[in-house]
Amino acid sequence: MSLEQILEQASTARPGYELAAFREAGLPVYVLTLRVLTLEQKPLGPIDEGVLRAVQAGLSEPEQLVSFLGLSANVLNPVLAGLTTTEQVNYSRAVGEAAAKVTLTAKGRTTLVELSTTRPQERTVRVCFDALTKQLLFISPEQLFKPRELKEMGFVEVPVGQAKRPEVEDISLQEFDRFLQLQRAGLEEKRELLAIRRVERRELHFLGCVMAFYRSQANRNEVDVAFWREDGPALEHENRFRALGGPELVGARLLTTEGTPAAASPQPEPIEGRGQGTPAPATTVITLEAQRAPAAEADDPQTVQSVLCHEHPALLRRALLKSRKRLLIISPWIRHQVVNWEFMASLEALLRANVTVHIGYGLDEGEGAGKGAPGQSKIAITERAEKDLRSLEGKYKNFHLVYVGNTHRKLLVSDDEFAVTTSFNWLSFRGDPKDKPRDEYGEVFRKASQVEKRYQGGLALLQEGYRGAGGAVAARPANAGRKAG
Repeated sequence: MSLEQILEQASTARPGYELAAFREAGLPVYVLTLRVLTLEQKPLGPIDEGVLRAVQAGLSEPEQLVSFLGLSANVLNPVLAGLTTTEQVNYSRAVGEAAAKVTLTAKGRTTLVELSTTRPQERTVRVCFDALTKQLLFISPEQLFKPRELKEMGFVEVPVGQAKRPEVEDISLQEFDRFLQLQRAGLEEKRELLAIRRVERRELHFLGCVMAFYRSQANRNEVDVAFWREDGPALEHENRFRALGGPELVGARLLTTEGTPAAASPQPEPIEGRGQGTPAPATTVITLEAQRAPAAEADDPQTVQSVLCHEHPALLRRALLKSRKRLLIISPWIRHQVVNWEFMASLEALLRANVTVHIGYGLDEGEGAGKGAPGQSKIAITERAEKDLRSLEGKYKNFHLVYVGNTHRKLLVSDDEFAVTTSFNWLSFRGDPKDKPRDEYGEVFRKASQVEKRYQGGLALLQEGYRGAGGAVAARPANAGRKAG
């Protein structure tokens, strides 16, 4: 399944829960190099078969075998030694006899009937061992990601918690024997497992998956972490991960403190294709629109709606979820407490879906002051947030992060669907209703012409800077970022 299909199924897979967030991740898998002892069955070679049949016919002296088969002693002696080692023949001298004789064993007679022989062999085998479920995976190591590859793609490593590294006793002999048989499927040579002697090497790799965060609609402090692979949900991984305390290790507790307002409908909103990023709960979206008085007015695209402080975060999440073509955000300050991993995952998903994203920020409070200058009361962007956003700017040409340096404007525009002008600082204030009350007010415009007007106004600010009454543009610092495209 593609990411779009996984998210679509995951969003409705758990009644009573909403899909609050997701991350593309890697399940930990050990690639083990094992030293094993096997009993290998091979077709009987023509010289071996000739010697056994000659012995079966009554030729028991090496000289007789050399003469009958037309072989030199230098060729025959190693063959006899090999047949003796594999217990196909006995080559010995009885008491009272002058010379050693060759006799056929019961195993040698069986070999002649089956025309195949077996011999023990020590060899190394590479297998994939799931670090969470403690089971062998019948996949090739080439299907896994190395840690460096996982990091380059921006995937999250699913931690193993307190799980110990695998030892020989953790490997099921029955499953490993099955692995050997599958490995030799279609070949004449067969192997039977005798023993796994030791683990010679352990390499931690990762199997791609989607890590989904489900939040209970009845209890907002209850969050589960689930895993989805291409073939569907990985329930055993979820159970083992929970038992190891994994949800705490991947920040599930952070989702319990967001304080998303509850609403009447318990059904999560379906996810429509790749690029939505962190899904916004339907309860949040419904809260925004269900609180409007007449239903007809809420459905009217020309209606201008007022927005109070705690309603702003849901609009931001909705824009990250629903935008299909363009997203514009202007916020004087940016803080990593808002631009967290959940925000970044949503933003990158939009960029992958070719949505054009503009983010403008920065307010200088002293003439000629730059970011973080003494004339500024607080820095425009925290170091962590800037590092994360600049990393996306380097990867995606459709992402434009612009330092304006003279704006107090707060604007959010999503496609042609809505635009919000407000006093709410989108990227520096969480707007949690459980925090101390704060008076913020904005207006949502839904008429297409009104949305376009505000989008073009915001775009002009990012492209040209603010022109005051005299028409002059405030100077920008050299590291102001890429211009809006």
